Amino acid sequence: MIARADASRLKRPLSNSAWLLALTLALLTFGFVASRPPSPPQQGPPSGGAAAAQRAIDALTHPGPQPVALSLLPADFTKVTGIVPGSLAARDGTVRAVHVDGGCSTPWGDDNTKWDYGAPCKAHDLGYDLLRYADKIGQPLPPSVRASLDARLTADMHNACRVNPMNSPRTCQLVASLYSAGLVVNSWHQRWGPPVGDPIGPMLAGIAVIGCLLVLRLRGWLSLRRDRARRPLTPAAPVQPPASSWVTLGVTSLVLMICGESVVQLARWAGADESWLWPFTWLAQLAPVFFFAGGRANAAGWQAVLDAGGGYRQYLAHRASWLLRPALIFVVVTLVVPLALELLGIPASTNATIVRVALHPLWLLGVYLLTMVAAPVMLALHRRAAVATTVTLLGLVVLAELSANWLGAKVPHYLGAFGLALLAQQLAFGRLANRRLLVLGGPAGIAGLVLLTTVGGTDPNLLGASGAPPALAAPALAVLLLGATQLSLLGLFARPLNRLTAQPVVAGVVRFALRAPMSLYLGFLAAVLLLVTVVYLPPRAADALAWLAGPKTLMALGLLAVPAVIVFFWFERHGDGSVPPQRVSPTGWLAHAATALGTGFATIGLFGFALTQFGGAAGETMLGLPLDPIQNLIQLLLGVFLLHAVRTGLSAATSTWVVTALACVPPLLEVADGFDADAVTLLVHGLTALFAVAAAASTLLPGRTAVTNT
Repeated sequence: MIARADASRLKRPLSNSAWLLALTLALLTFGFVASRPPSPPQQGPPSGGAAAAQRAIDALTHPGPQPVALSLLPADFTKVTGIVPGSLAARDGTVRAVHVDGGCSTPWGDDNTKWDYGAPCKAHDLGYDLLRYADKIGQPLPPSVRASLDARLTADMHNACRVNPMNSPRTCQLVASLYSAGLVVNSWHQRWGPPVGDPIGPMLAGIAVIGCLLVLRLRGWLSLRRDRARRPLTPAAPVQPPASSWVTLGVTSLVLMICGESVVQLARWAGADESWLWPFTWLAQLAPVFFFAGGRANAAGWQAVLDAGGGYRQYLAHRASWLLRPALIFVVVTLVVPLALELLGIPASTNATIVRVALHPLWLLGVYLLTMVAAPVMLALHRRAAVATTVTLLGLVVLAELSANWLGAKVPHYLGAFGLALLAQQLAFGRLANRRLLVLGGPAGIAGLVLLTTVGGTDPNLLGASGAPPALAAPALAVLLLGATQLSLLGLFARPLNRLTAQPVVAGVVRFALRAPMSLYLGFLAAVLLLVTVVYLPPRAADALAWLAGPKTLMALGLLAVPAVIVFFWFERHGDGSVPPQRVSPTGWLAHAATALGTGFATIGLFGFALTQFGGAAGETMLGLPLDPIQNLIQLLLGVFLLHAVRTGLSAATSTWVVTALACVPPLLEVADGFDADAVTLLVHGLTALFAVAAAASTLLPGRTAVTNT
């Protein structure tokens, strides 16, 4: 018995260390990939100074007995960059044009090594100076130019090991290979664009905070699993009743919409005629049905909280926590999908199509989160003035769409999509019982949609339309008219639909989808990726099999398949897809603050992820806050953490507010370092940090009994 206990004690630290190492590597990978800048814009042939810079770089990559590159430099190179270049003889007999003060950059400073990589490194630095020069004058050079500079330095370092081995040629070649690997990785990280300085300090601080939030959240999950494992065996539970018809309707509409948009986008990518696609988009555009079903679910959730004696705080904490769980999988999606596509060498236009399809559910989830927050207020308005509220929301959608078309702005588009979601939810609060209106609503909606897409000039494609709000992937007015027809049909065929949702097979499929949404979605994306991969197979069967079995292809598919398996077996296999309401009733001003901050940060993080797409919207802001993948993930995790603290009665714990204060440090570091000198960032995160410190201090005051969570 003693030996067995000792073995258990030895095994647990090793297991914990392995999980900690895996988490650290995953976070470092995430931070490295997420901090990549956007791809350089496509430019035409360079002209003027940029063309001269490219010619000088070409001379640098073909060295000879004279520093030819010096005579090819742009006339204003020194004026723009402040750099006075020179020449230096290399050990291989060539004379290089160099950045005199440059060298081989390493984490510990310049290190030209004992084998003397100095001249090639200084020439490489001058080449990077020329890349920066071209970028400063508004004509960044293509990625192939930076790649040629890196290839030249790699060849020079390995050649130095042959010219000057210093009695250690193998060590020299190893060092040269390490330097070359670091060079390529750094260039890949910057997408082979102009060399820039990276905010390493804020990035590492952000990764540390993300790790802290994940460890605290996973600790609670592991504790729950251990508690379940320690419970005595009980008789088998009775068969669960089928999911409600509204849950079934919401799940079905979401699945059909995701699959429909994927089919449409892949058909367009394959060159299908648009005239054959638009009728299919009318069948697959089910956003109004999704928000209608979500409205019924929000109303039921609000009523359940009221019946349990809770209020708005408990409702937000419970509903938002349940809703944000699948949102975290999009962190994996936005990380691995672009990487997988890049490994497979898929063209950039195809990459954009697949990423858009992959992130569409995130937009739907974000808008649904906002409707969930507004549901109690909208329910109260429905009871007092149902018709007036519905008409007001209808006017909001129409006015927002007209404003978007007149002004050519994005914000009215987003407002129209949100108004449509609220309108569908508002209709869900009532009953679709007036058969006369239902009979008239279907034909009227279709007739209006036909007129809008013909006489009105609106694109008849209602999925993947360019310029449309991403949450709907189509113009809001067109979706509004289509939704009128869809909801009319739902009302007319409510009884047979209810009987269908009660079928055991349907109930089982819906229950499994609720239990494992994250792993199912990752598996679906892996299938889409495999389909796209097959199109690019070499024509010969042997070459195709070799390419499919190649390391890059297997790694690309594994980037989605492996997380799907891990998520299912470690997170989703043991649950039933539901999050039961907690018996804890949070009270006190700290519970109020945690609920408000949690909801706000989760919403900002959710939409920030959807807008950034890992660097796709660099320089843009949302409500004045800059879009940054690492900061958006911190905001999302912080929101989840605070809402979970409210649900579990830990909103008055000192650790809750210490972690909240720490989560505000990375964006403040970016402001301090000058990478993100934004007043809104400083205001939001600075005030939150000060409040969190004050809240943590208040929990340590002796004799405090007023602020509790029980």
